[in-house]
Amino acid sequence: MEKHFRVLRLIGTIYKIVGIVVGAFTILSALGICVTSVVGGTAFENILQGLNPNGGGTGLGILGGVLGGVIASLIIIIGGGIYAISIYALGEAVYLLIAMEENTRRTAGMLHKEWFEREPPAPIAPPPPQSSLS
Repeated sequence: MEKHFRVLRLIGTIYKIVGIVVGAFTILSALGICVTSVVGGTAFENILQGLNPNGGGTGLGILGGVLGGVIASLIIIIGGGIYAISIYALGEAVYLLIAMEENTRRTAGMLHKEWFEREPPAPIAPPPPQSSLS
């Protein structure tokens, strides 16, 4: 049987690939923020304190360190994960619609074949002749 909707299949595949790529970038960026917050958390606070004209820095407190990086990473994972899953689901939805069309076409073909290739019903016998004795 010939495959229909080749372009829609391509679009569905592209959406699925983009969803996977977005998910991978989400994980990589979350890991990058965690590493950056661990390595550069204190350096970032020192830079901010040096920029303060009064000489003393207010600092970012707990948000400037590791916990801030972990919180930011969790927010990125949640948001990016939802976005990646949504894009992947869109690709799956395209494939679902194509499968529904194929199933409908196959069912219609079977019903058409069953309707037109069935044997005609047996002829009905003519009624017996009526007697004229009444």
